[in-house]
Amino acid sequence: MPVRTSLFYLLWTTLPQPLCWALLWVAHTSQGVAAAEALPLVVLILVGLLFVSGAYRLSQQLTPRTKPFVLGASLAFNLLLAWVLPLPLVFFVASAVAVLAGEVYRVFGPSAPMLAAMSVYIVCTLLANFTFDSFLALPVYGQLSVGTLFFGVTFTQRDRVHSFGKSRAYQMIAVAACANLALSAYLGIPLRFLLAGFLAILISETADTEVYGRLVKRGWLTRVLTSNAFSIPLDSVTFTAIAFAGTLSVATMGEIVFADILAKTVVGFLAAAHVLRRGAVRTAAPTSS
Repeated sequence: MPVRTSLFYLLWTTLPQPLCWALLWVAHTSQGVAAAEALPLVVLILVGLLFVSGAYRLSQQLTPRTKPFVLGASLAFNLLLAWVLPLPLVFFVASAVAVLAGEVYRVFGPSAPMLAAMSVYIVCTLLANFTFDSFLALPVYGQLSVGTLFFGVTFTQRDRVHSFGKSRAYQMIAVAACANLALSAYLGIPLRFLLAGFLAILISETADTEVYGRLVKRGWLTRVLTSNAFSIPLDSVTFTAIAFAGTLSVATMGEIVFADILAKTVVGFLAAAHVLRRGAVRTAAPTSS
């Protein structure tokens, strides 16, 4: 078990670098906000924070004797990987953030799992807004926003945080909305996209929270899938209508909404199944305070 956990930790904290490479590819091929020759440092930090929950959970399973060695090996391996492979050396920052932030969360004691889940939610919304106008054409029908792949995780993460209390979920949503406004202003995203992202989060996540809270007698997976069925279409329609009305045709917007709903539903289900499989949800979730 210790060896397997160590290997899982090493693999998990290496994943930020391939993700950075994928985002750089999107930046090179995109005509939207994400278009750039290099990823901003803030994006590298966000990618690292995206893996903080898993890094924290795995590090907690390491013995005090092996933990310093495994963490050091992870940092050394990721630095070597960035040096040897044809990747920008700065990508090492993402993996280093995942390792170090995972250890910082230990300071918060019993609140650490909740804060880690909140971090993943907030980071996913930020990365989603960074790539929201970079599109991939689906084989048959639909235009998939790259940001959708990040945002699909947020619905399940929000339901995880909801198990710590509805007020916690609303606090997280408020922080995410403010953080997205700040990041959008920093990256120079047009005002209509700021408004679209803010209202989409506010409307869809409020609906998700309220539906989830009213299904207290149902199983966790049922609550997640039902609340997602309400919030995902609301989010997709709200954001697409505000962000692209007048600049894209109704037909193109229909393709975007279709692909958006499909991808978020699939990603949300896979995230929920993963969370449920490893038992990271409280069995009795409070519905208030």
